[in-house]
Order: sequence, then structure tokens, then C-alpha cells
Amino acid sequence: MPSTYKFQISMPIVDMLPRNRATNTVHFQHVIGAQDDNALQGICADLAALWGTRYNNLTREVMVKAYDTDAVPNYPRATVIVNAGVPWPCTHPPEVACCLSFAGNNRGNKSERGRIYLMPQLSGQAASVELLRPPVAVTNWALDFYRVSNGSLPDIGGVDWKFGIYSKTYNKFTQSQQAWVNDDWDHVGRRTTRETTRVTSVREG
Repeated sequence: MPSTYKFQISMPIVDMLPRNRATNTVHFQHVIGAQDDNALQGICADLAALWGTRYNNLTREVMVKAYDTDAVPNYPRATVIVNAGVPWPCTHPPEVACCLSFAGNNRGNKSERGRIYLMPQLSGQAASVELLRPPVAVTNWALDFYRVSNGSLPDIGGVDWKFGIYSKTYNKFTQSQQAWVNDDWDHVGRRTTRETTRVTSVREG
């Protein structure tokens, strides 16, 4: 019976504070059945390598954790950290993101649609976030997380692993069949870094 797993991918931005981590969650299903912790460790390592490659930097920290989808409490089954303790420098607002959306055959069905929020300002394209819309180079960069042959999400794990969308409501996994990136910036509020200073004014109104 196929088994579905959740993988959390995070990167420390500017510093190592837990609040300042950029996190995405993806799901994979093993078509043959349940996998042991060593197998999940391998998928974590593959995802960490993919993130470093797509972000054009193999010297910064990427942490990947694997979870069951239905365990209570749900502790990590496997964890991989590359370049531990080395945060990603960021000189532009980290909450600005480019959204990669993916879906099964029916992109109109919300339970069969997923997304991850990517940060071109970490990939050598920082100036792009100053523009009104993501340029073609950025939308193509984001789409490459899905479309590059033998080097993107659908290729992780080999033929026995399928990338897709897991609906907790329906306890259903849907294999992805398509992906797209719009030329519109997204705002991920939880990625706002902690304040370092404050300006104030005290006066009678």
C-alpha cells in the first residue's frame, strides 16, 4: 500500500534565530509501501542538494526533516542539515516571494493543488524584488524547481517516489501533473525578520 510522507525544508535567513527561517513543506508518496528512516534520510539529503543547486549556493545551511502524515504526536523520522550554522545573507525584504504552484489534472480543485514560496533574493537575483513584477528570469528560475529534467522535485527519489499534494482533510495524495508561476509577487508575513531598532516620538497631541 502506498505511503505518503511530509518533508519540511528550511533555510536560516540573516541569522540563526528560529523565527528567521524560510520554510516550505512538500509531500512525496512511495508507491510500494512504508519506508524506514534510512530511506527517508536519503530523500531529505536529495531535497537539501536540490535546494542548494537551485539557489546556486552549496555553502549555506539547508535543513530538511521527514515526517509521517498521520502520526500523533508527529516527530521527525529523519533530519538532514548541510552547512549547519551558516545563514543565508539577505539584503532585501525576506517576506517577498515568488510562488511555484503545482496540481494534479484539475488545478481548480483546491485539495489537489499545492504551492511553495521561493526567494529569488537569495539566488543572485536580489535586484529583481525591486521591480513591480517578477521578470521572466525569476519566473523561469522558480519553475525550474519543477521542470528541470533529472534535477527538480518530480525526480526526487526515483521511479518509486511520486511528488504531489496531500490533503489532510480527505487523507488523499494526488500526484502532480502540472506547475506554473505567475508574474506577481507574494508576501509571506511570517518571514519578516525580527526588528533590530525602533524610532519613536513622544509629544502632546
